[in-house]
Amino acid sequence: MYTAVKPLSKYLQFKSVHIYDAIFTLHSKCTVALLLACTFLLSSKQYFGDPIQCMKSSDMDYFHAYCWIYGAYVQANVSVSPSFNGAVQCRPDVVGRGVAPENRRYIRYYQWVVLVLLLESFVFYLPAFLWKIWEGGRLKHLCDDFHKLSVCKVKSKAHLSVLVNYFTSDYKETHFRYFASYVLCEILNLGISLLNILLLDVFFGGFWSRYWNALRALYAGNVAEWNSITMQVFPKCAKCEVYEGGPSGSDNMYDNLCLLPLNMLNEKIFAFLWIWFIFVAGLVSLKILYRLATIFHPGMRFQLLRAKARFLPRSHLQVALRNCSFGDWFVLMRVGNNISPELFRKLLEEMYEAQSLTKIPPGADEV
Repeated sequence: MYTAVKPLSKYLQFKSVHIYDAIFTLHSKCTVALLLACTFLLSSKQYFGDPIQCMKSSDMDYFHAYCWIYGAYVQANVSVSPSFNGAVQCRPDVVGRGVAPENRRYIRYYQWVVLVLLLESFVFYLPAFLWKIWEGGRLKHLCDDFHKLSVCKVKSKAHLSVLVNYFTSDYKETHFRYFASYVLCEILNLGISLLNILLLDVFFGGFWSRYWNALRALYAGNVAEWNSITMQVFPKCAKCEVYEGGPSGSDNMYDNLCLLPLNMLNEKIFAFLWIWFIFVAGLVSLKILYRLATIFHPGMRFQLLRAKARFLPRSHLQVALRNCSFGDWFVLMRVGNNISPELFRKLLEEMYEAQSLTKIPPGADEV
């Protein structure tokens, strides 16, 4: 099993320069790895067997393929009664005895689960992919040399001077586009999380409303109620009618009872994803609120930068940021996240010295 998910370990390796913050990484990269791991598990027959197993003594491959393609069914709105030990038995009254076609609920999602999880992984990765293109390697260009030259003080000091010249130059328009692109990706993160919650509810037919009660039952230790509720969404057994050509040319109908082994895993995977999507959507929402606060509260931006600079004297920091726009502040904070606090403080001190030698331009704006 480790061999199947081993390629994901390279995807989650930490880079020397981080172009995403922690919540962005959690949403786009960790969620993608989680969805791909679930896809590998569900598509690995060697661990969980065939996705469908029907009771038929002859032509097993034909019956399995037929029921997999055309779908098995259960009785719609059936009330499932758990047995005395909390397990739901696969009985004819559970899957439906002599159910009329209009009262059948076909398990049509079953063969689509792997594809849906794979599609979700691509959708969740979309903001990270877009930001990687729009970012264009700017942070790596600004910060990567500090990691490579950490043992060479002369070269490190020379690159620090390059950063000072960069941040004392006029890149306001470029930095504003940089910031706006990042915020757009954060908004995409929130929209994708909410959209996936709604799509899964449609895909499984009222999945979230039912699973809320199922998770409460599991938290209370009521396994029997958990099984009863999850069987309505992920039945473990179903019926399948298979038609074959008889000796005289007419169709022969075989009524089969089929087991759906993967639903044992589906009910647990999607219970976890239910919690994970809500958790990630909540974090992204808080991050957007934080982003709005930094946009409309200059004092908050100043204090955040001062804290990252290990409380550089207020007067020095005010002079260093004298002609610094909001976009400049954002890029400066991103640089501060990728270099050591000592180097970042040194950067701001040298910016203070550089700004002290220049005249204050009329109408200069501050962070």
